[in-house]
Amino acid sequence: MRSGAAGRGPWDPGLQSERTALAWQRTLLSGLACSLVVARLLALVSWPAAVVAGIAAVVTTAALGVLARRRFRRNDDAVRQRRPLADARAPLLLSVLVVLTALGAAVVVLGSGPQS
Repeated sequence: MRSGAAGRGPWDPGLQSERTALAWQRTLLSGLACSLVVARLLALVSWPAAVVAGIAAVVTTAALGVLARRRFRRNDDAVRQRRPLADARAPLLLSVLVVLTALGAAVVVLGSGPQS
């Protein structure tokens, strides 16, 4: 097995960060889509709640995208320089997005009970 060019080793340290950044992009897109679907379903129960949920989903996803991009750059530099990786703000914000989506879904399920 070859060990890479100029003593870099058998792997490119930048690829780990790149794969993680791509995974974050997929997570953001799926989280936004799911949140907007829940907001649309929430509109059947309450228009104001649906608007708030939709705006919260877009704002949270945009903020998470900015954090994820910054995190990618910091982690890429840290891996290449063998320093500790970035903080956990992005995963925390992702948790907020998931909780907001779950709360919206719960409202939809509980609010659309048996119709007379």
